[in-house]
Order: sequence, then structure tokens, then C-alpha cells
Amino acid sequence: MAFLGIIAAGMIFTGTNPGYTEYELVHHLKTARVKFLLTEPEFLGTTRAAASKCGIPLSNIRIFNVHKQNVPAGFKSWEELMDHGEQDWVRFNDKKTSSTTTAARLFSSGTTGLPKAASLSHYNFVSQHTLVVECFPKPWETRRLQALPMFHAACVPSAHTSALKAGQEAFVMQRFDLEPFLANIEKYAITDITFVPPIVIAVIMSPITKNYSLKSIRFAQCGAAPLGKGPQGRIQALLAEGATFTQVWGMTETCCIGSMFSYDEDDHTGSIGRFLPNIDVKIIDDEGNDITDYNTPGELTVRGPTVIPEYFDNPTANAQSFDRDGFFKTGDVVYCDKDSKLWYVIDRKKELIKVRGFQVAPPEIEAVLLSHPQIVDAAVIGVVLGQEERDGEAPRAYVVRRPGAEGAKLDEKAVRAWCSARLVKYKDLTGGVCFVDAIPKNASGKILKRVLREEWAKDTLPKEKARL
Repeated sequence: MAFLGIIAAGMIFTGTNPGYTEYELVHHLKTARVKFLLTEPEFLGTTRAAASKCGIPLSNIRIFNVHKQNVPAGFKSWEELMDHGEQDWVRFNDKKTSSTTTAARLFSSGTTGLPKAASLSHYNFVSQHTLVVECFPKPWETRRLQALPMFHAACVPSAHTSALKAGQEAFVMQRFDLEPFLANIEKYAITDITFVPPIVIAVIMSPITKNYSLKSIRFAQCGAAPLGKGPQGRIQALLAEGATFTQVWGMTETCCIGSMFSYDEDDHTGSIGRFLPNIDVKIIDDEGNDITDYNTPGELTVRGPTVIPEYFDNPTANAQSFDRDGFFKTGDVVYCDKDSKLWYVIDRKKELIKVRGFQVAPPEIEAVLLSHPQIVDAAVIGVVLGQEERDGEAPRAYVVRRPGAEGAKLDEKAVRAWCSARLVKYKDLTGGVCFVDAIPKNASGKILKRVLREEWAKDTLPKEKARL
């Protein structure tokens, strides 16, 4: 309701992670140029502090107390917004206006610095619905459970726009919690659902799963990170007979889904399916040359009606991310199989760390590390701690202390505390902190993260293998 109210009034929606620290929230509010805030009462402390630093008056904060929580003194409930009369929606029906009018500013994990605000147009949302829902109509009435973050591009189209446009039933959870998640699937006879790998692992590994039935699910998808054949097969066995469970590819910059399988197709090869209709695809090499061909790996670039027109107020990122023909550089290394015509993601060119389904940009953590007075240089990589199926990667920092007595006192506990006070929990340095004399770099000053990953691999080799 809040999303549609914002759009109906001709404004722009931007959602944010409720777990953000004040530091992260200030960046989000400033980057998106937020003027008005809706927040649940339990997050008011951080919201109020960040708003103050961004020049947003307290009178522009409303309490989103949909669970009948008490409204703190000095603030008004969001319901007060419905006491100002009515007027028609802001409407337009031409492609040009739809394509150039921003509906949402959703944040994408950048590879250079803090997250960027992706401008998603009305046309992006219309296209996402048309190409994902209307091009693949299902012969059943869809009932979907929304348990992914409502601020994230993985959920925004299906939760806020497509359900109403398609007349689907959607049941929304405030946050993912395993037992209520399983109970809701059974209670509401959910037919369609989107997983991320950590949820899949939670379901198949928990003993409480046997207490609930998932047999109503006829179509399941998994995105955000690759999923192994083992977990995929185990959870598919829990679904309805004949149910399909396939993987999808997408990103904030493609307004969620970019490639997928139809509901009546199954796959156990790890493919991301085929790209949506009207999506142009080009494969390029490291120099940006077009090398598009079957069985030829290269960086995926995409162009089409679901692809964002720009990053908001960020000409540098736009110049780096789009080529002269308007193709967006995804940073994923892919190839298309000649025989099956299916697409596969085989690597990530961009230095993003996948933590429990979230994307973490190393430069964001590095910037926080470098703000410490006793740190003169730092680099962050993603490492696997032996539970990759459950948690994915873990951020690991390499730190150069400032010379002197104060710098020598800096230990791992202090470094992790510095970061955890400024970054959301999933960005914690759970991969550890390693103190080094220097960060390896090339002649132009670029951090050689390949060297750091090789050092990590050597350090984690079993001793018997190391002796060989």
C-alpha cells in the first residue's frame, strides 16, 4: 500500500535495509535524496539520527505501525496520511514518459565505493511484469509467499506491482523465520515461491521441516547465487509431484529477473535458462570487444526494456557501466551452450562477495577500514569457511597498521568492532582480519586481490597436502 501510494502521488520509492547502521542509512538517504520517511517504531532511533544528519525534519517521518504498535510521542502514524482528502493518480500512457519517469531508486552493491542508486523507471516495472508474468501464463491460480526483503529488487516487482496487476494472492512475511515460513506455505497452500540458497539450506537441514507440508508448491525458483545439485534435488523432493525448481538470473539493474525457465521446464544442470523476450545480449572480452558466439565465455552485457536507464546522479558509474551501444556491463562471466541454447554463469568479473544471498562490495568495507585512524591501507576479499552451502562467502580483511605504538596496539577484535559499528551485520568480517606489511598492488595502484586469494588458499590447505 505504501509503495503504491508513493507512486500514485507522483513520488519516487526507495526502500532500505532495516538492519542498516546510522552510517549506512545516511549514505542511502543522501544518495537517493530522500525527503520523507516511513519507519517501523523499532527502527526509529537509527532513522531519526540519520534523518537529522541529512536535514530531514522530524515532521517528515511517519510511523509505519501496521502491527498496531504504539506511536512514539512527537510522531504521527502513517495512517494520518489518509486524512488529507483524495485526488486522482498521476497518470501517463506514452512510452517516452514511462521510460524517463523514475518510479524507484533501488540500491545496488557497487564495485567502487558505497552502494549506488539505480533509477528504475515506470517502463522498467511494466516490462518486468509483462515479460516475466504475462509471457509465461500458468494454468493455476497463483498464491505466492513473500519472505525476501521488501526493499530489495529481488522482491519489489513481484510484491509491489505484479501481484496486483495479475490478480494474484500474495502473503507477506515481515522477515524470514524458518518455522513461520514453513507454516505459512502449508496454511495458505502456496503455489509459487522464490528461494535464495540460504533459505534452501535452512529448509533441508532443519528437523522441523518434516512437521510441515510443501506439497502445494508447483513452481519454485532460486536466485541471488548458484545452488548445488544436491540441495536442489533435496528440496525439490519436498514439493508437489511434478513441480519444477529452476534457477534464475537477474540484478537490480535489470529490475529483478533477466533470464529464467518457463514454469513447465525443469533443469538440473545449473543453467539460468534463457533471457526474457526483447532482451538483447552481447558477450565481450576484457577490452570490451564483441565476442558473442556459442560456447564462448565472456562478460555478459544486456540491453532492453527492463534494464535501468542510469544510476542516479552518478555520471562516473554510468560511463563505466554502459557501452556506446547502451549495453549494461553486468560483471558476470557467462556462456551459451550451442546444443541446448541454455545460458550458464561461470564466474564473476566484479569483485562482489556473496554472503547469505546478499551482495557485499569490498570497496565499501575498505572505505570503512581506511577511516580508522590507525589503518593506512586495507583490502577485502571473500573467502569460504567450509560452510559455503549455508553461508556462501565471508568478508576477510587485510590491514596495514599505522607505524608507531598506537598502531601496534590495533588487533583483530578492534578492527571488527570498528566495522560492525558502521556496517550492517552481514558485512561483518567473519572471514577474519590479517595484518600485513603491505597490500599487493600493480603498477597503477590496483589491489591484486588474486594474490590475496592465493595466499588464503595456501593458508587453508590441509597440512598433509601442503607437505606434498
